Amino acid sequence: MTQIQKSTAQYFLAGRSIGSTQNALALAGDYLSAAAFLGSIAMYFSQGMDSLFYAVATLIGWTLLLILFSDKLRQTEAFTFSDVINQGFNSQRLKALSASTSILISIFYLLVQLMGAGTLLSLLFDINYTVSLLCIGGLTGLLVLLGGMKATTMVQSIKALLLFIFAGIMTFLVLKSFHFSFSELFVRVASLSSFNALKPSPAISSGIEQISLILGLVLGLLGLPHILMRFFTVKDEKTALYSAAGTTFLIAIFFILNLIIGFGAFVLLHGEVLEGGNNMALLHLAKLLAGSNFQWVLAILVFITVLAVIAGLVMAASASITHDLIPILFPKQQSNIFIAKISVVIVFLAGVGLAYLFKGVNLAFLFGIAFAWVASAHFPVMFCRFYLKGFNEKGAFYSLLVGAVGSLLFIISSNTVWVNILGFEELHPYKSPTLFVLPFSFLILFILRDRKVCKA
Repeated sequence: MTQIQKSTAQYFLAGRSIGSTQNALALAGDYLSAAAFLGSIAMYFSQGMDSLFYAVATLIGWTLLLILFSDKLRQTEAFTFSDVINQGFNSQRLKALSASTSILISIFYLLVQLMGAGTLLSLLFDINYTVSLLCIGGLTGLLVLLGGMKATTMVQSIKALLLFIFAGIMTFLVLKSFHFSFSELFVRVASLSSFNALKPSPAISSGIEQISLILGLVLGLLGLPHILMRFFTVKDEKTALYSAAGTTFLIAIFFILNLIIGFGAFVLLHGEVLEGGNNMALLHLAKLLAGSNFQWVLAILVFITVLAVIAGLVMAASASITHDLIPILFPKQQSNIFIAKISVVIVFLAGVGLAYLFKGVNLAFLFGIAFAWVASAHFPVMFCRFYLKGFNEKGAFYSLLVGAVGSLLFIISSNTVWVNILGFEELHPYKSPTLFVLPFSFLILFILRDRKVCKA
């Protein structure tokens, strides 16, 4: 490995030196984002039980990640998702396609975090949403440009610890309002909503929509570029396995706390029109329970949370550009730290632009769409890379292409984009693409597998 390659690996992967405890905290920090905290509380507040679908499904995803991929990912000695599925093929087209899907997914997921942080900063300091987005881009950009993966990991670990502390305090305050009685809390939820908040809302009341949503959330986690990248930063497979186990435990605890906080917001803020929209329900609840000072402290923590997740996403997208795309587009140009930092700026600009366009859309919903895209495109290829005999370059390329393009077209044709943003007439009633696209991705891999290898 050349000195340039070593310095690039140091910048993006922290020299593969992260320990299991710190990596577990960083993984939790990577995942517990604006959507996981702000968005989930907003969904409990506005749609009741829907948020629990997201929580349980993604928790199952963490368990599957632990069982199926955690140690195998580290065994590959990979740098990016593209490296994992292209290992042994050295295919330029597969590398270009997988890098492109990784970048697009990271940017789409990035816009969710930027929207949460932008709305929060705008609400706190009474500044324009666009100005707040640019401020966030500048702050996180400094962290990523100057510190790389080591600085990102440290910030993610610290903010994960702080987030658990404040979620614990919020849970205590909510339960105190109901005399520490779970039954009293849920009786109030039932009475205020005529039990509707304890059932799926009309948004996911269709059985097909529920199945598609759950599939996307469960399987999407297993292919998120910034999550996979964490398994490349540890020293060996055992450390990767322990990291995944620790993170699964932490996420389970956090979702239990979120359930109480979310339904507490549903009851205590019932009927209120919230400044900043439903995505700010957590901040309004904090102010109601403990005053303005506590709201500010929590807001700063949530802001740090979002910045840390943004940093991880930008690192993943930038790694795909630097390590995968640049060598294809410019064969004579060797990737280096300067190119890596230029790619960071490009990723930020794309994320800020999308965050401006999607202003006001529920964060947890966008979070689910990002997962659905990954589930349909990345998961089938990665699963078959490790478990399908006869897995080959042709199957991987066309499966990834169908999964990515099919999901993108489905998302664009859904009411969220086609009707609400573009202003056209409804084409179909479904929002989540996974159930409709995933089977085709797997079918292509199966049909195009190398039968000679299967017979051997």
